[in-house]
Amino acid sequence: MSLSLQTLETVFPRSALYRNGNTADAVHESSLPFGRFPWRERHLQCLWADSRNRPAKLTTSDGEPVTIEHPGHWNLEPGPDFLNAVLLIGQEKRRITGDLEIHIHPNGWKQHGHAHDPNFDQVRFHIVYFQGLEIPGLIQIPLQETLAANPHFSFENIDTAAFPYSIPAGDFPLHGIDPDRKTEFLEAAGEERLLLKAERLALAMQSRDPEQVLWEELMASLGYKNNKAPFRKLAALLPPARLQSLAETPDQAYALLLGLSGLLPKNPDPQWTPASRTFIRSVWDFWWKQADELHERTLNKSDWTLAGIRPANHPVRRLMAAAHYAFNIADFKDNFKKLTPSASNHWNTHISWKTPCKPTALVGQARANAIITNILIPFRAATENSFDLNQLPPEPGNSIIRQTAYTLFGPDHTAKVYKSALARQGLIQIFHDYIITHRLDELKMLFRETQPSMPDQPQGE
Repeated sequence: MSLSLQTLETVFPRSALYRNGNTADAVHESSLPFGRFPWRERHLQCLWADSRNRPAKLTTSDGEPVTIEHPGHWNLEPGPDFLNAVLLIGQEKRRITGDLEIHIHPNGWKQHGHAHDPNFDQVRFHIVYFQGLEIPGLIQIPLQETLAANPHFSFENIDTAAFPYSIPAGDFPLHGIDPDRKTEFLEAAGEERLLLKAERLALAMQSRDPEQVLWEELMASLGYKNNKAPFRKLAALLPPARLQSLAETPDQAYALLLGLSGLLPKNPDPQWTPASRTFIRSVWDFWWKQADELHERTLNKSDWTLAGIRPANHPVRRLMAAAHYAFNIADFKDNFKKLTPSASNHWNTHISWKTPCKPTALVGQARANAIITNILIPFRAATENSFDLNQLPPEPGNSIIRQTAYTLFGPDHTAKVYKSALARQGLIQIFHDYIITHRLDELKMLFRETQPSMPDQPQGE
């Protein structure tokens, strides 16, 4: 499969208007030839800051090994991305201290004017995604090949809002803008957000089967932000075709997923309900008979983040929804049904092993709406299937939507401006493009100029 950015822009026609008016570097990156790097520079910053994602074996552009003694302090003020990093370079481990700057492409150094900015005089390290022409005086460390060698790494697992940032104080740059124009801008930003998601899926489908890509995305969505990585790893270990070949029912599929997750309880708790004790015995009866190869690939319990998770969202319960999704994966490619499975089984009548409940869906409608908007609509775009953007289901408000609306419009704004699901997606996009990157002044300048009106949204795209 090979889609061009231009092809996707016919599906999301207003995204180009948002992107062309946005001077944020990350957004300009999406206008590069399709499939290059449909993520933001901040993804690389978050990767560098987190030892769980940062590659253990790094090399310079010259092939010298790199050992990180200290990644540096994240800088939220003007200047380099990280201050006072300490890296050991070469076989002899030359200890070098200095500031560190991160770009997607090496030429970002020149494009951003760092060479003539005294704030960057102490930069010694240039972290880039793509290999390219080195900047004299800087040690360049490319990431692309190293990250590609890790089959379990995904930029999708990085929650960029979970890392340090500050909300810039301002005078509400869109406060006095006509409400219709505000909505038009937000919805154009929403289309940009969906286009980027479709671009990422299309990029993944260049190396993996579309059904497998969809399966991994569905699994990650059930893990929320804290457990996306282990859910995605489970999806890679047990593709839907293999899961269906080993299991005849969703309950059997659940036994495989729970066993492979490393979360299968070894002994029943005396406080469990009788139904839970009976059910876990059936799970064990099916799991222990599986091939040693599966048992050897079992995840560790330490791979999961379990503290503070509501029982209804616990991975042990969400894996039952995943088992149902595996048996309906073909349907999801064509329609949005069966996202809220409620067939009779143990986890429809239990919130935890100890707590029964009234029959309830394994996935609520709010989560199902989020899956439709963030996965199934972009998947349809990436596979050139039709949909209607006007039919996006509404998602509930969250802290990013509320914070962005307040920052843009002030405390007395009306929520009608971002009533549509697409406008809410736009607020999230603007948060990442303008607010978290301290570019509110650029947004204000954009709206001081006369902007052409947004085109009407085409029907049935």
